[in-house]
Amino acid sequence: MPDIFVVDDQHPEDLAMLQALYSRSPASVLTHLEKLKLSGSGKFMDQYYVGYGHASIGDCGATTIFVEQVSMLVAKAIQDNPLYNGQEASTRYLDFSKQAVVDPYATEASKAIQSKWIEIYNRALPLLIEGLKKRYPFDSAQYKTEKIWQNALYARAFDVARSLLPIGTTTLLSWTTSLRAARDHVRRLKHHPLPEIRDAAHRIFDGLIAKYPHSFKAADIELPGNPIDAYCSKIAPRNAFVSVEDIAARFALTSAEKEKLGAGAIVARPQSIDLAALRKNEMEVLSSRPRYAALPWRLESYGKYNYVFLLDFGSFRDLQRHRNGVCQIPLIDGRFGFNPWYLSQFEENMPSDAAAALKEDIAAQFKAIADLQKEVPGATPALSQYYFPMGTQALVHASYSVSETVYIGELRSAKTVHPSLRPIAQKMLAILERDIPGMALYGDHDEDSWSAKRGEQTIKEKEGSKGGAA
Repeated sequence: MPDIFVVDDQHPEDLAMLQALYSRSPASVLTHLEKLKLSGSGKFMDQYYVGYGHASIGDCGATTIFVEQVSMLVAKAIQDNPLYNGQEASTRYLDFSKQAVVDPYATEASKAIQSKWIEIYNRALPLLIEGLKKRYPFDSAQYKTEKIWQNALYARAFDVARSLLPIGTTTLLSWTTSLRAARDHVRRLKHHPLPEIRDAAHRIFDGLIAKYPHSFKAADIELPGNPIDAYCSKIAPRNAFVSVEDIAARFALTSAEKEKLGAGAIVARPQSIDLAALRKNEMEVLSSRPRYAALPWRLESYGKYNYVFLLDFGSFRDLQRHRNGVCQIPLIDGRFGFNPWYLSQFEENMPSDAAAALKEDIAAQFKAIADLQKEVPGATPALSQYYFPMGTQALVHASYSVSETVYIGELRSAKTVHPSLRPIAQKMLAILERDIPGMALYGDHDEDSWSAKRGEQTIKEKEGSKGGAA
């Protein structure tokens, strides 16, 4: 009979060392735990770590980093990592009007732009709530309680109003990571073109050194003269953001395709995926898959689709957090304007005069941002992103295998998903239906995105618990 031990009450560095010793000793973990008890935490790592000679030991120790009061651009940079695990404050459920806003230009004009976005947000939110109450009145047959109905209304109101928040609005996120992955990613982030992200990288690393002095050293991030460091610095701007020109050049987008993208279509490049081999060798697997079942990992070897589409920054945030595949962070420059779904929601759920005034304000704000980029010395497209609202459209490139497309397409086509992202997920599934006839797919293709379930998607303290007052 095998011996099974679950150990989760030790320091992350010690847990890493306990696992590493399996490669050098056949002794039981119980034996090593006794050694740990005798030597003490920290000294146990010092006994072995220096001579281990393999970075994988850092994969065996995990930690969670909490990052607060940083712009959404910092959150995106931390999450731009296939090994990312964590959570972020949701603009779809929370009122962000009281959050601070990062203003890198720090001029009167830049402050006025960001303050105006918050003022517009605060003006629109109560009007949207009132309009939605009339459009979706309480129905006891549809909602379990009136509170759930109210939660659903507020969730949809936040869905729409979040489009008005500037990208510089601060947020909070967590990052659960191995010690090795933390070191590697922070080394990349320290070269980021945005000063705020470089500063966050150094602050995170300082925290890791303080918490794990046996695994992190100052020399890990200060690497003057190192050719690898110089290389990372050189490629950092293009690695941080992908521009419209980058995407158009790589995929040789035609005038017809650009016109289709503007109309909401998705352009797919399947040249990097062996569809013929998939249809020949894997149809039993593809056609017999039940709902919610994951496809076999081996299907990754057949290659990936490259998708190009327009999406607002708010919904891009939701899509980019998926760890599998590649979803590059687009440079937000405002050339594609404001996502039309949000504009339609203002028109449908607000008084006509208020909706018209709101649209005029949005247009004026975009003009003010364009003027800001001309007037501020040292302004760059990367820094100007802080002033655009989350409803700003961007050209997005994502690369997913069939398995990844299935997962994202089915998950993100659900009614609880943001309505500006659902059509993209639905179109991805439609591409699979076209290219692999007979494949089992379970997406939601209903155009109506209203769902009472939104009112139940919450975290709250249970009644009668001993926690502090809410």
